[in-house]
Amino acid sequence: MRRLARRLRSRFGLRSTRMTIRSQLAWYWRWAINVIALVLVAFAVWWLIGATQRLAGFDRDEARARIDALQVDVDRMTRELDLARSSLAEREQQVAIGTAAQGELARNLAQLQEENAALKEDLGFLRNLMASSSAPAGLSMANVKVERIGDSREYRYRLLISQGGDRRQDFRGRVQLVLRLEGAGGARTLTVPEDFAAGGGKVEFRFYQAVEGRFRLPESTALKGYEVQVVALPGGQVKLSRSFNVP
Repeated sequence: MRRLARRLRSRFGLRSTRMTIRSQLAWYWRWAINVIALVLVAFAVWWLIGATQRLAGFDRDEARARIDALQVDVDRMTRELDLARSSLAEREQQVAIGTAAQGELARNLAQLQEENAALKEDLGFLRNLMASSSAPAGLSMANVKVERIGDSREYRYRLLISQGGDRRQDFRGRVQLVLRLEGAGGARTLTVPEDFAAGGGKVEFRFYQAVEGRFRLPESTALKGYEVQVVALPGGQVKLSRSFNVP
């Protein structure tokens, strides 16, 4: 019974009424106060940090000025570096051009010296030929040279052909080299130049003519000797030939 009476008093008595306590401030005023408090706290923190840095000897404005000055120096040095790189690249290009030109001049000089030596030999031969009253009639050859070009498989040849005696008419023909080669397949011969139909090796002269050309050896072959032949045209009769061995 006591429990029942207690329950009834709790439900229907004076203590049964529930009360709600509300603040008299509106919600936007509460938010405004909170925002102001946060701003004040942030300002206080910022002031404390600045004061601490000043006490430690750190000046923010001075540091910013130093950073700006360093950035200016970095920009200036970057421009100077770019300019130096451009100048260096230009000078390297000039040096490369000068080196290439010097190499080309050296090659041209060597070639001119060889041509000059060959012309001197030809001139000496022709002087002796013209000065001699007993020059043999017919064809003759002199200053025959076959030289390898560097370390390549290409060769160049040069010779001088002259006609002695009466010289009533021009000699027409061709000059050919019959090469003796050795290789993995055994000995073989090769005739150069090969473009006779296109006029390769053809000569026509009354007194003399210098003949020169180039040829390339097939792979895996070695030059052991050659025969220089002067062939009359038309007819193809060999008028003059000389054989040479290559050491």
